[in-house]
Amino acid sequence: MANEQNLTKMGKARGLTTEEAQAIGRKGGIKSGEARKEKKLFKNEILKRMGESDWDEMIDKLIARAKNNSKDFEVLRDTVGQKPKEEVEAKITKSYEDYIKEVEDEEEY
Repeated sequence: MANEQNLTKMGKARGLTTEEAQAIGRKGGIKSGEARKEKKLFKNEILKRMGESDWDEMIDKLIARAKNNSKDFEVLRDTVGQKPKEEVEAKITKSYEDYIKEVEDEEEY
């Protein structure tokens, strides 16, 4: 569980107004929806091109191979949506403003 003292709203941490933080969040939500839609369309296109019987045959072969091969098992697990969460620990050493300034300085060269 998160330590309540460490939690800050995105706008406060970056020095943004509530409206600016909401706009950024809204853009992220829209992009997320677009990505989900694209994945769904991609999956449907694959199924359409392969045909349902080919798809079922491929899945059956993958299941058989997954019993003896950990990589095939991971592919199968990820495909059905059971991929475990990967947690990454990050240590922030610069403020957001310092980072932006550094990037802008690099772009000038």
